[in-house]
Amino acid sequence: MYPITLRLIQTMAVERLRGRALQRQRERVWLRDQGVCARCGRVTTFPSGFELDHKVALANDGTNDDSNMQILHHECHEAKTNEDLGYTPKVAIGLDGFPIEDDPGSVRRRTARWKRAARG
Repeated sequence: MYPITLRLIQTMAVERLRGRALQRQRERVWLRDQGVCARCGRVTTFPSGFELDHKVALANDGTNDDSNMQILHHECHEAKTNEDLGYTPKVAIGLDGFPIEDDPGSVRRRTARWKRAARG
């Protein structure tokens, strides 16, 4: 058996929580963190003002334990997910040949580590 295949099988063993178990965990983590976003420090609202995030992704051998969970605003969660997947901000080049710093929202997509391993 190839090591990549074994890793995929081990990764698939941990499934995401769903239903009432997920809702109970969302409430526990929100109360534990006192409703504060782990990334920006702003207060979130319950139940729709945040997303529950794995600090270490399930694909990277993370768990569904409360200690591996944090709350993030929707925008903060999107930014963290982009970083986790290896997406880097695309740098725009000006007419003078130098990078332009203020290019909001553009992201250069790159295949994530775990997706590269699955293909190879």
